[in-house]
Amino acid sequence: MHDSPLTEVQAANLRTLITVRLGLERDIVDTCRMFALDPGTAEQLRALPLDRLWTLVYAVGQVSLFVARDDLGNLLASPSTVAGALAAAHPPRPAPLSTTR
Repeated sequence: MHDSPLTEVQAANLRTLITVRLGLERDIVDTCRMFALDPGTAEQLRALPLDRLWTLVYAVGQVSLFVARDDLGNLLASPSTVAGALAAAHPPRPAPLSTTR
């Protein structure tokens, strides 16, 4: 492990990675859906030793591994009674455009 304190971004990355990893141990399919993970990435994260997780967090530094939803501003501006439905109806980020035609 490292001796230097984590920055806010590093702490958020570490907490989220650990949360996702715990979710993968409990229910791989649901966790992949919730965090938009493909099965290969999910397996990589699940198999990663904890010391390697810490090393990754320190190596990435001030770069967030988990970016905000594209529609976060709209969700924040929406009444709480509809924000959940809006979040469920729209993916956290748009699907990538296919390059094949």
